[in-house]
Amino acid sequence: MPAYGIKKYWDDRYDADGMGDEPFDWICGWKQLSETVAPLIDDKNARILMMGCGNAPLSSDFWDAGYKNQINVDYSEVVIKQQKDRFPHMEWVVMDALNMTFEDGELDYVFDKSLIDTMMCYEDGVETTEKLFLEMHRVLKPGGRLLQVSLHKEDEVDVFAASPGCSFIVTTCKLKNMKLYDDTPKQDLQNMALFHTFACFDKLDGLSEKDRDWVFSQHPLKLNGALSNQELAAMKVMIIEECSKSPRTRLWRDCTASNLVDCFDAVLEDWAKQFQPTEMSKLEEEVGQGLQAIRKLDLAKGLEGFEEDQEEGSGGDDEGEEFVQVD
Repeated sequence: MPAYGIKKYWDDRYDADGMGDEPFDWICGWKQLSETVAPLIDDKNARILMMGCGNAPLSSDFWDAGYKNQINVDYSEVVIKQQKDRFPHMEWVVMDALNMTFEDGELDYVFDKSLIDTMMCYEDGVETTEKLFLEMHRVLKPGGRLLQVSLHKEDEVDVFAASPGCSFIVTTCKLKNMKLYDDTPKQDLQNMALFHTFACFDKLDGLSEKDRDWVFSQHPLKLNGALSNQELAAMKVMIIEECSKSPRTRLWRDCTASNLVDCFDAVLEDWAKQFQPTEMSKLEEEVGQGLQAIRKLDLAKGLEGFEEDQEEGSGGDDEGEEFVQVD
């Protein structure tokens, strides 16, 4: 596992040998989160702290959505300088999340996307995360709200509502991992989380009894975008079905004559989408001649000999092997 709990890791990552790391949104971005987050921030002029902002586009997306009274903090001087250069109209500050310089009760909202996960990577992960929650609790106003997205499970997140010195009430839900639907290779799907945890913590400390009772009455909150058990079950079925499909690649030496013929057929189909009919007819004629030759040959024997040559030349190591599309 990368050394997420070490500051030098992040400085080196953001520096990228002087080239600068490309902006990257961990877990998810504003496009997915807006449905859930926007209803939970009732004042776009509220003071919002973006914790461990890194170089995620989320901060600028928040700004573009109208939340301009925000302050972005990270303990990496490297990334804060980069972000100041990218977005000079926004507020970027070098600050340690475990020892912030804000006054008590200064902020309306705190937003954390995966900083909790980084803290859990420290050697004393639980104790460090409790310190993080205590510091976020301190800087929030009475009734202030902490919004959090995490790779951890719900019961691993909501437990920190009762961190020493904290007085939070929390509602959590599961948000669909939209990266399952991008170009992720099928063989990687089974190793990806189906969902991320979203949590809304409301600070009770400092509220009047009446206000405290009102906050209690709002929980559990209705969170937009929350995954139902039925939706989660359907996602599991989808992953199983996708992972059970035949792989798109094979080693040349594992191919049969039928595999190669299928490969040629697939190539023709791809070409048909790219070329004009007259060009396609010529290609079909040329490739068709090749296919006829392959079918006439005892290709199975030829492949067997080819495999033996490959085994002798490679020593049984697959490194550097060529691959062929077969479906």
